Amino acid sequence: MNILNNMVIQVWFFKKKSVLVLSFFLLFFTYKLQATDPFLPYLTERAPLIIRELGESVQDGVKTREMVFLSRVYEDIQGIDSVLTYAIVACPVKEGKYPGLLLLHGGGGCAEAEKARRWAALGYVVLSLDEPGVANSEKTPHSKGRWKNVEYGENRFIALPDITHSTIFDAVLSSLQGLYLLREQPDVIRDKIGITGISWGGYLTTMVSGLANSMIAASFSVYGCGFYDKGTVFMKMLLNMQPEERLVWLNYLDAGRRMREVKTPFFIAAATNDNWFYPPAVMETLNAAQGYTNHLFAANANHQIPLPGGTGENQKTGWLKMEQTFFDYYLKDMGDGLPVITDIKHEIIKKKDTVFLKIRFKVKSSIPVAKAHINFSNRDQDWTKRKWNEIPASSKRKNRFEAFIPLEEKTDWFITISDTRPVTVSSIIISYL
Repeated sequence: MNILNNMVIQVWFFKKKSVLVLSFFLLFFTYKLQATDPFLPYLTERAPLIIRELGESVQDGVKTREMVFLSRVYEDIQGIDSVLTYAIVACPVKEGKYPGLLLLHGGGGCAEAEKARRWAALGYVVLSLDEPGVANSEKTPHSKGRWKNVEYGENRFIALPDITHSTIFDAVLSSLQGLYLLREQPDVIRDKIGITGISWGGYLTTMVSGLANSMIAASFSVYGCGFYDKGTVFMKMLLNMQPEERLVWLNYLDAGRRMREVKTPFFIAAATNDNWFYPPAVMETLNAAQGYTNHLFAANANHQIPLPGGTGENQKTGWLKMEQTFFDYYLKDMGDGLPVITDIKHEIIKKKDTVFLKIRFKVKSSIPVAKAHINFSNRDQDWTKRKWNEIPASSKRKNRFEAFIPLEEKTDWFITISDTRPVTVSSIIISYL
């Protein structure tokens, strides 16, 4: 019996020791990967090397220059290789100094040549590029790298054998290098540079704004945000990763973790029913910033902003018409800033046996408000499937409004106002019970 007990005790200690060894290995593994920020060697503020010039052209007062730059050199089992990135720079032909704008395309896209020309015609120096791991490889004949050897979308959510093997690492790095290249253009005003992007480009807008905030005067993200683990379609991919690998990915490649470095104006245009980026992740991203933030939520919309100043407007330069208002204000000191919803108060009242939530708020703006309303929904439904109801808000005094919504348990609500330019902004989404 003693012999058997001794054997059991030895086996128990062996298993216990194995668990401890394994735990120590995982902790050491994670610490080793986390010890140094992989972007640190690239925070040089130096423009990348131009590998190949692809020509210049002039049309309608805009000059464009196409090129391929070296983003980085890396080594793998096949040997030494490089990431080469195509970029286009557009600027006014007329001599002078102009604010700069970095344009970042969405998933499956490529360098935004036509948008770059439209912005340049308005008096901006603009750079747009192919984004590795985000771009469609069939649309990017001049760009190359490890990302072109895999199917579109593969190897984004990996951190092994290290984080640089994620195709998103090269998307961020090439965008960062593009910013450095934009700053070196002879006609750009170096302290008046903005950045804007859509979807995955919105994510990249957030990442680059955090990594190089001292070089960014203002940022405008369309849909894209950070905190992928708080409410995005990408939570599924993250959950498929091993815990220690997921931790490394979130630490270095989740844009929300970079927002604590953002101290300059930052705007997110979001859709409440977006299939990719859900409101909780958007709000947490904004909350993490250290500077001025603003945003809008388009109710019952998915990857669209069907609101005044949004995606449905004609003759727009960017993805949203109000992008121009935003950047003209922060980069050119032209016009008025965006409105801000303040002094939000709510209370429960009862009218004829019906319970309402009375909502009062103020709009800080020098531009007249054209429309103000409350959106509300039941919290029991998933974000992508919710039905948002709209109640108009009435004006009580100058820029002060109130509205009454029928109150139910688990109600979420938010305020949206549009001014006469048109520009639209929203409050955060507030939960009752």
